[in-house]
Amino acid sequence: MYKRQFAHPANTFVAGFVGSPAMNLLPATAEARGGEVVLRGADGWVVPLSPENAGRARKATGPAVIVGARHGTIALHREIVPDGIPGRIYTVEPTGDITYAYVALGSATLVVSVAPSVTLAPDDPVWLTLDQARLHLFDGQTQQALAA
Repeated sequence: MYKRQFAHPANTFVAGFVGSPAMNLLPATAEARGGEVVLRGADGWVVPLSPENAGRARKATGPAVIVGARHGTIALHREIVPDGIPGRIYTVEPTGDITYAYVALGSATLVVSVAPSVTLAPDDPVWLTLDQARLHLFDGQTQQALAA
C-alpha cells in the first residue's frame, strides 16, 4: 500500500505525507499557449507540459493546478537550460550518499537530490527541470490527483 501511495498519491495530503523528504508541491496555473499547455508559477516561471500531462491538466476544475515532484525527479543545472525554472540555492544538506539541495523559487522552496560530489553554496543560481514522466498534477481546487 505504501509503495502505491508513494508512486500514485490520491491527493496533495498523501503526496506531502508519504515519503521523506515530502513531495514538492507548487501551485501553478495551466494555460493554453499556441498548441501546447504550459504551467505558470506565481513567481513567473513557465514549464511546457508533455501531451500526456497537458491532457491531465485539462481535467482540472479550473486553471489552478498543483505540481508535485519528488526530489529525485527534478534535475538541477548550473547553467541556463531550455524550459528550466530559475532558482537560487537556499541551503545544502549532505547526508553521505546523497545531498539535498534546497532551492528557493520566489516564495517556495523545493528539495532536490544531487550527487554528494556536487558543490553548491547558498545563493548560487541554478535551473531546475522536471521529469515529465514522473510529474504529478493535482486539481488546484479539490487537491485530488489528476489521472491520465
